[in-house]
Amino acid sequence: MSNWGSRFGAWIEHLRRTRPVFQSKSDLVHSLARSIRACDPALELHPGDGRGTERVDLRASVPAVGVHLALRLRYPRAAWSGTVAGERFALKNHSAQDLTCYDVVRDIRDLERLTDHRLGWSGGVLLLINDALYWKRPDHHRTAIHDAFRLYEGARLAGVRAWRPYAGQGTTAKREEALTLRGAYRCTWSWYSRLEGRRGDFRLLTVPIGRRTPL
Repeated sequence: MSNWGSRFGAWIEHLRRTRPVFQSKSDLVHSLARSIRACDPALELHPGDGRGTERVDLRASVPAVGVHLALRLRYPRAAWSGTVAGERFALKNHSAQDLTCYDVVRDIRDLERLTDHRLGWSGGVLLLINDALYWKRPDHHRTAIHDAFRLYEGARLAGVRAWRPYAGQGTTAKREEALTLRGAYRCTWSWYSRLEGRRGDFRLLTVPIGRRTPL
């Protein structure tokens, strides 16, 4: 996503100003598409491309020069309620942090596979959340089954990522596979919005795919 870096920042800034919170993931995807169109009306947008490991939630393209950006988005809300610009929100709690972390790492792996051998393609994984457990490093020394998938500020994702050996089948169902990353990624969170009430702090993790700068 390095070639898109400056444009991506403008899209997120526009999104932050116009839509500080979302009802659902589909709301996030559609709102981001609107921000991209507002900032770069010449881009072609393709929502919901592909299936399985080639699935993307949103693709921005400049077909004339063969450049494409494939995005996967995740929005696992923590419980929050409030009114913003006259719109009422009652977000329900989405638990299972360990599963979401696995899914984000799998998204990175899938986008590596999608973009590595396609000239002009890059990608990005976006995680928007209002749960500090994701971005805060644990302040204890206990191990957890999903330590290899943690996404706290400064965490490094590289190589083989796998559950601890004692992870139960009930937890890892449909997610048993160890994930091998070709690149190395440093988790860097940014502020997205600050809304009233408990868990009104929304932060964004963006993982660019397609650059191979060592971290």
